[in-house]
Amino acid sequence: MKINKLKGVLDYYGKDMELFQIVRDTATALCEAYGYTEVITPIIEQTEVFVRSAGASSDVVGKEMYVFKDRGDRDIALKPESTASVMRMYVENKLYANPGIKKFYYCSPNFRYERPQAGRYRQFYQFGVEVMGEESPYLDAEVIELAYRMLEKLGIKKAKVYLNTLGSDATRARYREALKNYFEPNLGELCDDCKRRFETNPLRMLDCKVDGEKEIMKKAPKIADYLSEEDDAFFSELCKALDALKIPYAKNDRMVRGLDYYTNDIFEIIYEDESSPLNGLALIAGGRYNNLGQEFDGPQIPSIGFGMGVERMSGALADLGVELNKKNSEVVAILSLSEAAKLKTLELASLLRAEGFLVVMDYKNNNLKPQFKLSDREKANWILILGEDELNNQTINVKNVASGVQELIKQDTLLAYLKKDVK
Repeated sequence: MKINKLKGVLDYYGKDMELFQIVRDTATALCEAYGYTEVITPIIEQTEVFVRSAGASSDVVGKEMYVFKDRGDRDIALKPESTASVMRMYVENKLYANPGIKKFYYCSPNFRYERPQAGRYRQFYQFGVEVMGEESPYLDAEVIELAYRMLEKLGIKKAKVYLNTLGSDATRARYREALKNYFEPNLGELCDDCKRRFETNPLRMLDCKVDGEKEIMKKAPKIADYLSEEDDAFFSELCKALDALKIPYAKNDRMVRGLDYYTNDIFEIIYEDESSPLNGLALIAGGRYNNLGQEFDGPQIPSIGFGMGVERMSGALADLGVELNKKNSEVVAILSLSEAAKLKTLELASLLRAEGFLVVMDYKNNNLKPQFKLSDREKANWILILGEDELNNQTINVKNVASGVQELIKQDTLLAYLKKDVK
């Protein structure tokens, strides 16, 4: 019986693996330039981690989470998102006891049971950042800038930030009440999801994919009318900071996020090009979540973060035909003309690899034709040829593929010769 991979998951190899690495490595390098450090959290957690954080009424918890009982009869979940796990780690290890801001990044596999489609899979990797321990519009602007610069580094030029604020606890309480009063007389016109959200979190009714374009949704109260002076001032300063950083943005007062832990400012970065099939695609999203620490019986920990789907970003780069240069070692192909030369080739390959060169060799053939084909396939920068004469004289033929120059040099000068050529 043939065994295939499960529906909604991917194998990574070839071009797909290369794109995955480019997205991950580009984002990692930029995060480290902004002072972030990497963290890794478990793939499995107690189910309660996500019920507490995302909210029992959220689609992630109610419809999409992989849950099971382990052999100890514990309720376990495959991680559907990473923010809750990072906060659980932060509180459990009392990292808040050390003063100062903590900046984390991660690239983690997550799992959601949803209908597989382009950019959406049941196992997917999320690259994300979390900043914990501080609340400032300038910090929030820097986090949004980091997300925007990631897209720039990856060659995504036509992107725009969309902003909203959900305000403080008191603001959201007033706004929830206003929404309930507004929607209640017309609840019968709305879908079942909206009716459920009316009882659990009416803000998420504004994000409905079924009723979103109905007139009743378009005329719903706006949270901007319920912001406190403090909330309004914070959001205004955030916008001024983004102006100073020259980040293109627009306000979207109907935007909400799918997880219940968000507070204050939230954002999405959308690809905008009406001539592209990717027009309107959300590439990065995040926001502030000041109360999540308390869900894990810790203190209130002002925090902000964002997430980027690596598969979605890889697919977007492929669809847009963005040319990216993968950070790579200089490629050296060593061609050997005898079994004795093969042994010396292994020695030289080990020496060069230890210095960061990418070395390819043919482990079977001693005639040149298949070995030259190998060097062409691997796009070698140098071709080294080692035969009996070279072995006896401790020399080696070195050809620079780009210039076409070929020289016979001493083997013990090979490393210095290649390094000089690289410079």
